[in-house]
Amino acid sequence: METNRQTVILFRTKNTTFTYDTLYDYVSDSEAGNILEAVEFDGFIKFPFSATDIIDEANRYLYENGYIDEDDYYTERVTPETTEVLQKVLDLIAKNHNNGNLLINGRTIHTPIIIVQEDIDYFNETKELSSRLKKWLREVRKRSQKKPSR
Repeated sequence: METNRQTVILFRTKNTTFTYDTLYDYVSDSEAGNILEAVEFDGFIKFPFSATDIIDEANRYLYENGYIDEDDYYTERVTPETTEVLQKVLDLIAKNHNNGNLLINGRTIHTPIIIVQEDIDYFNETKELSSRLKKWLREVRKRSQKKPSR
């Protein structure tokens, strides 16, 4: 994952939501003709991994805001089977997001580039990025650094 202060740059094929942490990961999994985008995110939410944590947080929020009279309302009403199903869903979501972080708005999509067969061949032979992709990545990083602070 490319990082730049409070910004993270991820890579994806244009018009998809699945992202790659590094350009190396992307190129090793790409096909000629794919249109690569660098997507810059500057907001993250740590994803809660535990169903129990979510239930506890729901209890706390609802109790503190006067919606329920008991501080463990859900703890006693949610069955272990339901908690297990919720945990499976949370695990699946976490598995398909970057390092347990959900990306939120505040993103910038940088100028896309087409992956050509020469990029893939060069990577497969050397396990390095082609000079064309390195140049593109330098430009993406440079533009990301010039981004005004919020």
